[in-house]
Amino acid sequence: MAKIIKFNPRGEEPEKRPKRGGEEKEKPKGEKTIKVPAKGEKRESPLKGTLENAKPLTQEDFDKLFEALREGLKRLYPSQVEDVLGFTGLGEKNGNRAFAVGLVIWKRYGVEHPYTSTAVLLFENNELKKVSFLEAKNNYWDWRTMIKLHKGEFHTEEIFNRFMELVRGQFRV
Repeated sequence: MAKIIKFNPRGEEPEKRPKRGGEEKEKPKGEKTIKVPAKGEKRESPLKGTLENAKPLTQEDFDKLFEALREGLKRLYPSQVEDVLGFTGLGEKNGNRAFAVGLVIWKRYGVEHPYTSTAVLLFENNELKKVSFLEAKNNYWDWRTMIKLHKGEFHTEEIFNRFMELVRGQFRV
């Protein structure tokens, strides 16, 4: 339903129309009201970690995440990804979640040479939950949104910008 906002250049208040149906509807009993945070107010989820708990990923962590990345990309893109050949990047872990930015080397079905793609990845319980490729036009998740969304639990902007400096990438946050 669209709402039309009337603009009066003289600054006068627009006339208020009476509501349709006469009286206001009463709220049914038993219905709970959910408080929505005000604009600019942040709501913390008890499931998410805090930024102070974030630690850089080690080589052992990357080895575990590589297997999760391999299985996750085959699951998310079954008609395209034949195999994941390599992964390098930067990242942090926070509890059972990990955030990484890196280069994924993968093999596509029916193509001889491998592809290299820059990706922003989120893992949870050693399983790939979200992936966004910077070079792709259509993604399940937008990489800019992922960086902003997970900023409260990881140093996402710093990781992303540092990785782009290392690979001389064109993107910055």
